[in-house]
Amino acid sequence: MSVLVIWSSPNTDGLTAKCKQAAVEGIREYGMECSEVHLNRLQIERCRVCGSGWGQCSQQGTCVIDDNFNRLYALMQESDAIVLVTPVYWHDMAEPLKALLDRARRCDTKVNHGLEGKPVMLVACAGGSGNGAVRCLGVMEEVMQNVKANVRERLPVTRFSADYMPKAIAAGAWRLCYEITEGAK
Repeated sequence: MSVLVIWSSPNTDGLTAKCKQAAVEGIREYGMECSEVHLNRLQIERCRVCGSGWGQCSQQGTCVIDDNFNRLYALMQESDAIVLVTPVYWHDMAEPLKALLDRARRCDTKVNHGLEGKPVMLVACAGGSGNGAVRCLGVMEEVMQNVKANVRERLPVTRFSADYMPKAIAAGAWRLCYEITEGAK
């Protein structure tokens, strides 16, 4: 069994990276295999809304854009659970994660259903006032509802909670692993 941790931030040593690392540590502490994907290092374009708005994605479950999306989407489907970690910009997730999830939603909803029932943990990291963290989690959860994924945890992190939330994230990731392994028995 394996958990895929997908994160997006231009800062590899900031709050989002710290929270991603906490999730990875919780997964590894449980003893489960963990793969990390840093979206800012990949090329994932935004959806082009091909054809009449529903292109190859709605017919074949793949995207016509030749970038890293199809490979990453396959990893998402193959994993036993997914952890998504993002900084919050204007009460929303980072653009690289938004591009990934927009395209995954198009491929998954009508054809593949590979994310249906998939256990997911969501983490939104807001600097500044921190006001956008909960709204960002709501947007992320809405996408997960579209693909019928099973959101198990939603964790808002702000600069005010940055000292204690990584422990909660590690515990949440550990618990996610426990649930998917115990549920498999």
